[in-house]
Amino acid sequence: MLTPEQQAEFAQELPEVFVPIAGGWGRMGMTHIRLAVTNEDVLAGALRAGMETTDREERTDGREEARFGVARRSGKD
Repeated sequence: MLTPEQQAEFAQELPEVFVPIAGGWGRMGMTHIRLAVTNEDVLAGALRAGMETTDREERTDGREEARFGVARRSGKD
């Protein structure tokens, strides 16, 4: 997922390729990528940006630990 700021940058630079999804999902950064009018390098860059954002969010909210089956400790032993 792109951040809304990343989405705006991609859409401003290549509006024929990157189109925000309508509604609330689009305001959160969900973006259509028109594959027929892009190339592999642009697509790879956008996917990399989205994955970096997702990875960063997982590290800050604990989902990464959950994904790997590691429970957070509450401190109550």
